[in-house]
Amino acid sequence: MARYIKANPKVAKFLYLESDRNTVKDGNYLLWQADMLAFGPLTQLADTLQQIGGIALLPHEAREEQDGTVTRPLPQATDPRFIVEPVEPETEVPGENEPTGSETNAGESETDGQQAEGDTPETPTDANSETPAEETAQSNDEVESIDSGDVGSVDEVLNANDKEE
Repeated sequence: MARYIKANPKVAKFLYLESDRNTVKDGNYLLWQADMLAFGPLTQLADTLQQIGGIALLPHEAREEQDGTVTRPLPQATDPRFIVEPVEPETEVPGENEPTGSETNAGESETDGQQAEGDTPETPTDANSETPAEETAQSNDEVESIDSGDVGSVDEVLNANDKEE
């Protein structure tokens, strides 16, 4: 059964496939099994995967990666050309950079500058302008509608083309 190969961007770039293959949520690529022929015969796929730091996926597993429901980590490549340094998420101490109520602008409460419930924002309009809702309604009216009388059968269309020639 054919497999998909999840590999890092360095592998996709090496194979010139960055724009030809799908990327998954974590930034890696889903390559085709046949793409691995650039590294050797498919009988040595396990060795190739170790070299490039990739994993083989069944079709349903590849779909999970595309959907983002499952993200499988890639192993470290043994070939130095394909080693990707792991990116560690920045950890922030909770509350470290957040101002407290006393650190907000002097004399302003935390709700100053925010719109209170029930207030409607004012939009500048003049007597000749329309509101965005009216503009949308007008543009929708301009769309030509098609009714069933405008549509012919396939035979009519084909015969019409023959008559024109």
